[in-house]
Amino acid sequence: MATAVNYDDKRFEEIETQQTKDLRETEAIYDNITKNSDSFYKKQTDAIGNWADKQTELQQAQTDFAIEKIEQSKDQAKKDYTKEQKGAYTDYQKATNEYGVNTEQLAAQGLNQTGYSESTRTNAYNTYQNRYVTARESYNQAILNYDNSIKEAQLANNAALATIAYESLQQQLELSLQGFQYKNTLLLQKLDSVNQTKDRYYQRWQNVQSQINTENAMAEQIRQYNESLAFQKEQAKQQQSNWEKEYSLAKKKSSSGSSGGSGGSAKLKDTSGGSAKLKDTNGDSSNSSNSSSGSSEKLSRGYTNVKKTALSLNLSAPGNKKSAVETYLAQAMANDSITKAEASKILEDLGY
Repeated sequence: MATAVNYDDKRFEEIETQQTKDLRETEAIYDNITKNSDSFYKKQTDAIGNWADKQTELQQAQTDFAIEKIEQSKDQAKKDYTKEQKGAYTDYQKATNEYGVNTEQLAAQGLNQTGYSESTRTNAYNTYQNRYVTARESYNQAILNYDNSIKEAQLANNAALATIAYESLQQQLELSLQGFQYKNTLLLQKLDSVNQTKDRYYQRWQNVQSQINTENAMAEQIRQYNESLAFQKEQAKQQQSNWEKEYSLAKKKSSSGSSGGSGGSAKLKDTSGGSAKLKDTNGDSSNSSNSSSGSSEKLSRGYTNVKKTALSLNLSAPGNKKSAVETYLAQAMANDSITKAEASKILEDLGY
């Protein structure tokens, strides 16, 4: 009867405990690596963000400075325009002032209040107007150019800022992709390591189960052997008791046969070794013919049982087994259970 595996065996518990410990250690290792990886890529991303902020700040500062210089040029152009406007007007005032140098010179020449005087005033006014218009146009064109330069600077600044933002975003995306791929690789390695650990401990669990099955099988074999041995000992004890009774009866018959002179029966003879030997005490032709006929004819009716008993005695009899077997066979011959030839054959089969 096969014995069921006891899954409460301490060895199973030890395997499960060690497996749980190893799995926790494996997961902790990969979790720590993943955490450090996340921290590393976050620092890299933050560094790119800081770089972008700094580049943006520098670019904006350069643009602001360029625009500031343009604004300064605009202010200077306005000052120059105002100065030219005032200068033209002042020159016009000097030319047309009735108390001015030009008027006095014309008066000295007798040209005052003449057509020449009026023409001089007109020329002075036209000169003033031309200077004013030219200064105004120059100022307007300068302001337009400066405003365009400001717009160009702003556009260039926007383009530079966009480039900075694009490069920063691209680098951050690349880092994010690298981080994702590395994290995914770590996850796969973690799962593979966990599965390998589980497979390793499953194999150990199977080995323990196989070992317990082997132990149970050996225990069952030992139990069956002990049970068989106990049965054989009990059988041998019973056979020994029966043999002793039969042996006692055989001795009585032998003694009676010897005293009556009938002969032809098997007798025990004690040798120097103390073992019982088979001996034909009559030696006449009738017994010889019976022995030879026993070897050629069918076996005696009691041969099988006698041989089984002899085999059991050979296995379990205390002391000199050969002597015990010969003694038993002699008693069986005396009871006519077997012939001498059959007894010899049994001894030969037992290796004696």
